[in-house]
Amino acid sequence: MLIDEQLMVSVSVSEATMHNRLVPKKFEIFAWRATKKLLPVRTELDKKGIDLHSVRCPLCDDGLESVDHTLIFCKYAVETWDRIFKWWGFGNFSNLSVNEILKGNAPVSMSSLGKKVWQAVEWVCGYFIWRNRNNKVFRDTSWDAQVALNEIQIKSFDWISRRINRKKIDWLT
Repeated sequence: MLIDEQLMVSVSVSEATMHNRLVPKKFEIFAWRATKKLLPVRTELDKKGIDLHSVRCPLCDDGLESVDHTLIFCKYAVETWDRIFKWWGFGNFSNLSVNEILKGNAPVSMSSLGKKVWQAVEWVCGYFIWRNRNNKVFRDTSWDAQVALNEIQIKSFDWISRRINRKKIDWLT
């Protein structure tokens, strides 16, 4: 009972889930959990009474490890997002929250398909930032933003191109 009170999170069933058929379900779940602040970051674990040696970011040590810090504001995440935004020709990103990025911030001039593709790439990027964070914490691997960008490009292209029905997409576009 005490464990349930400390660890279980109550989420209203009426809250809308997030769907994008262009990526595997695990990315939908990840994006939903990130926007609801349900990822097991150190500040959230500390709030639940889990004793940690530190609540600082294990990657940069420049701030407290929250969902926003880990996925957006950590210098490693910033470098990765900058590369993603430049890849898409959007310039630099700044002052965006996890919700703004993962719930969609595509330019209004994009087609509905373009917005879905962009959202899929954002979810893949967030997921890979989280995965690389976990690899650093649990396996002590190094972080390379260019390698992360390459993984994000390859995986997002692969998943999107396999799931898109209306037309073929080209790697160069």
